[in-house]
Amino acid sequence: MKFTTSHKYAHLSSFDEYIIIGDVHGCVDELQQLLIQNGFSIDANGFIELNSTICSKSIVLLGDFIDKGNREKIIETINFIYKNYYHLNQHRQQFYLLKGNHEEMVYRYISNDPTLEITAKRLEDKDKYYNTVAILEKDFDLKKKFLELYDESYSWLQYRFSPNFSAILTHAPCEVKYLGQNDDESYAKMIKCASRSKNKGIKLDELLSYVYEEAEENQNYHIFGHLSQPNIRKYKNRVCIDTSVIYGDTLSCAIIKEDQLTFDSTPFQKKQKSATQEYNILFDF
Repeated sequence: MKFTTSHKYAHLSSFDEYIIIGDVHGCVDELQQLLIQNGFSIDANGFIELNSTICSKSIVLLGDFIDKGNREKIIETINFIYKNYYHLNQHRQQFYLLKGNHEEMVYRYISNDPTLEITAKRLEDKDKYYNTVAILEKDFDLKKKFLELYDESYSWLQYRFSPNFSAILTHAPCEVKYLGQNDDESYAKMIKCASRSKNKGIKLDELLSYVYEEAEENQNYHIFGHLSQPNIRKYKNRVCIDTSVIYGDTLSCAIIKEDQLTFDSTPFQKKQKSATQEYNILFDF
């Protein structure tokens, strides 16, 4: 996979509380509800209110906030994230975005990446998996907003409270040797793992055996999304928080405050048609 921009990363302050949200996929209503459940208020114009309640809270989206949802909800999602990204970050950074494989692929389509070979299968995948492309191709203003958010997004983030409690945040699971590295290969591994659709019939724990084989009994966590699951999946220090909201389940977050890790979820609100999927469950021991 060819990547066309430099890789950004950040070390997060240990003074904030972080609401780390899994794959949104155009489920803006659920995103707003999950934020409200965690102390944020949203005004009639869709802006997150700046008040004393959230002065020490930050939001992290783990990538894949686009695609799979319907047209109206994808547009709402991009607009909500765009205006609140700049709104919350006007004095200090309180809103972080990670690149997901869907943002990366949509970027390649709309920027006419010369390394992206356009075949009949590629065009089929574009319509089936990357429906944001058609929306952005027809809406210059929305395309501009997406490109700005893409450029602002990080490859990985790291939180460190102490030697005994930390978290590295990536979109996809990967082998430990790639975590926090900034070469092209590591970036590719942190954004997308082996495809389930290309390895049908293989259990996820067999396909991605490193996820549990490299897991350790400590609180130096690796938190990721990407692998849509029926619920939060945690094994030792490996945590997947993509809980399949666009498939009609829930939108989930990991909450980090000092040296504590907790979780929260909100159900699919049925304000758009859910997609369908057969689950290949992680940590299915």
